Amino acid sequence: MKNSFILLPVLLLGVTGILRADSVLGVASAYNLVALGYGTTPGTISLSSDVGGRIAAAGRVLNAPEVGQSLINDPYAALADGYLMVAGGGVGSGQHTNVQANGLIYAPGASSSQFNFNDGGSLENTGASPIDFSSLSASLDEESLYLGSLLTTGEVLTEGQPGFPSGADPSWVVLYGNSALVDVFDITAAQLASVNNPLDIDVPSGATVIIDVAGTSDSLGGGIYINGVQPSQTSNAGADVLFNFDDATSVSLGGQFTASMLAPFAVVTGNSSIDGTIIAAQIADNGEVHNAEFTGDLPSPPTAAAPEPGSLMLLASGMMGIAGLTLCKRIKDRVSPQPV
Repeated sequence: MKNSFILLPVLLLGVTGILRADSVLGVASAYNLVALGYGTTPGTISLSSDVGGRIAAAGRVLNAPEVGQSLINDPYAALADGYLMVAGGGVGSGQHTNVQANGLIYAPGASSSQFNFNDGGSLENTGASPIDFSSLSASLDEESLYLGSLLTTGEVLTEGQPGFPSGADPSWVVLYGNSALVDVFDITAAQLASVNNPLDIDVPSGATVIIDVAGTSDSLGGGIYINGVQPSQTSNAGADVLFNFDDATSVSLGGQFTASMLAPFAVVTGNSSIDGTIIAAQIADNGEVHNAEFTGDLPSPPTAAAPEPGSLMLLASGMMGIAGLTLCKRIKDRVSPQPV
């Protein structure tokens, strides 16, 4: 939900700026899939196909046939500290995973017979998790809600509207932005779900794209184009594109998803390939997951700045604006997920 008065508290309190993804998303930047858990939803990951990068689950990894297949474009490797899989609640009893890169697997209670280390590596099945999921969840919740409060900077255009690109397919919904830094868009659940109206993201090369999606139950029905071209599988073309679902409790991917996703309160399911980073409450996918880490730059939440004495009245007005914004948001109390 967009609120015009967001500008007042932002101007008063300031923002920490536009930062590299790893500075905002933290260790999650190094993982293809991250399941945080939320409320009574356990942070589990269940896959029926291969993952090119790393996976991390606050709960159990129920099934993951293969991990680490294509850790080539890997800008945030140091954040992972050598781990390819972190399963905070352990792994499914029938799971067997091929580990295709030299690295560590953290899975409490797991047996070494459940993993085939093809290129070195080892299993850690005791001790504390290398990821503090509670802290990570809190920061990513805040970031998603903050991104959802940003004012739009780009236009969402359909055929016949002024500004609709002359060379665009008439069926497309074009997300047109002209900022070389960050372009922010709002789209509806219906626009995301349309099978006959693919999304075309038309922005300057290298610009970060933030797409806030409305709705509590969302689905991707059609394709995603970037500057008029539908990226091929394993493409890195969507590395600067982030879909933000700050209200969704479920997201279904019915088409190839060439982008990254921040959906910390949602169960994400899919039957198509994924080319990006997926951060959600829970993940279950039947398609291949290709390693294409999100490399865009993200606005970070405002931080309080010490006011001048003469500006306290103005600051109070700003805080009232923040309070109003908070009331517009659903109150979300995260509790630590229990492994299942």
